[in-house]
Amino acid sequence: MATLTIAGKQQEAKFGFAFKNLADKNYGQKDKEGNDVGGFGAIYTGLLQFDLDALKAFWDCGLAHLGSKGRPKIAEIEEGLEARINEDEGTEELFKEAFREIDSSGFFKRDAKSFWKNLEMFKDSGKTDEEKEENAKGTQIMLEGKAELLGEEIESTG
Repeated sequence: MATLTIAGKQQEAKFGFAFKNLADKNYGQKDKEGNDVGGFGAIYTGLLQFDLDALKAFWDCGLAHLGSKGRPKIAEIEEGLEARINEDEGTEELFKEAFREIDSSGFFKRDAKSFWKNLEMFKDSGKTDEEKEENAKGTQIMLEGKAELLGEEIESTG
């Protein structure tokens, strides 16, 4: 369970429409081809890349179920994250907890499965050999991030 102490109160991230709606509204992005990458995809990818902004977004959206009056402000989330980083002497556990929770949540199970299926197809795509090699390397980095976050071993394809 992903929990974080914010403003003296223990909070638990929850996954549902409140998370999805806030993620799409505040954290959705466009890829290099101009396609919309929903908020889930942006946060999921960011966690795989150990991006602190993705960790902050995870908590912002994970607490969306508290409603606008109960949800902590971004500055409070940042303070909670900083305290936890100092306590843990790093970010590793925070990223592992966040990724494991979102990856295994029933609400996003289909989205996570589609993410990996699309990434597998992306691995071999590209117009030139250079593009194909770059895509394969990017895919490998994501797979290595997933393995690290889930505590799994991975075979290198490169």
